[in-house]
Amino acid sequence: MFAKSLRITAAMLALGMTAAAHAQFPDRALTIVAPMAAGGGTDVVARVFAQKLSDRLGQSVIVENRPGAGGQLGAQLVANARPDGYTMLFTSSSALTLPYLRKTGFELQRDFVPVGQVGVGNFAIVVNPKLPYQNLADFVAAARANPGKITFGSAGNGSAGHLAGELFKARTGIDMVHVPFKSSGEISLALMSGMIDCSIDVLTVQKPQIDAGKVHGLATTGAQRDPGLPNLPTVNETQVAKGGYEMTYWFGMFLPAKTPAAVVEKVRKEFAVVMKDPEIVERVRAFSLVPSPLTPAQFQDSIASDSAMWKQIIADSRIEAN
Repeated sequence: MFAKSLRITAAMLALGMTAAAHAQFPDRALTIVAPMAAGGGTDVVARVFAQKLSDRLGQSVIVENRPGAGGQLGAQLVANARPDGYTMLFTSSSALTLPYLRKTGFELQRDFVPVGQVGVGNFAIVVNPKLPYQNLADFVAAARANPGKITFGSAGNGSAGHLAGELFKARTGIDMVHVPFKSSGEISLALMSGMIDCSIDVLTVQKPQIDAGKVHGLATTGAQRDPGLPNLPTVNETQVAKGGYEMTYWFGMFLPAKTPAAVVEKVRKEFAVVMKDPEIVERVRAFSLVPSPLTPAQFQDSIASDSAMWKQIIADSRIEAN
């Protein structure tokens, strides 16, 4: 009986210590892993949130760039991290589709719990400004006449831009060669130098290049024209894609799936406060994103439905990350 009592007492003490630890969270610096290189869309948006979360949580919040494999390396790092709330993932919707493009050690809806969605944005189809294409129809016609000769860049194999390009190829019947990079910043430099011909890349990074005339925008990919680029038609307006073509992306924050509920709720609470900050709302919109109204539960439901949709599209279109 005495030994049994000791075991019960020890267990109760352990539970008490765990609860106390959760109550004190956070008591040291936190890390947000951005699975893309510095300067890319994911990195830029993550750093805006890091400072505000730091102010709210009272601890330093460090952004750590872990690029590679279209965001897979960074996501895998967080999936394997100790689930104590101190390591978070700030990623784009490309993390959702990676497991259906190649073998990974994680799935977004299985191995992560959402903290919140930041915002939703469009892609832009952009080309080297020295190329003669005046509109998207001209570009598609040239690609059809020159199969395999036009190159398109993305932020890595399996990234959202890669998937957008492969789907565009499938819907238009053109053949382009994929050239992977580590970030959207590298894509812009490659376009300006003529290293690649085009890209379907996030407006977060490409809109300033379009406005400055450093790259030439042909179309945006949403259901309606993007308010930041009202003179650019949507892909569907140009009628170049059989069956239509729409692509959007999102940014969101996640914790490892086994993170204690109390810690998850604390981070979610502070994230929600940051999302209502007028400065954050303005910055998110400045990145050509629409601030997200989704709750964490709604975000989780959206991930589940999108996962099923993309899994089917990828299988039907035989799209591969490699």
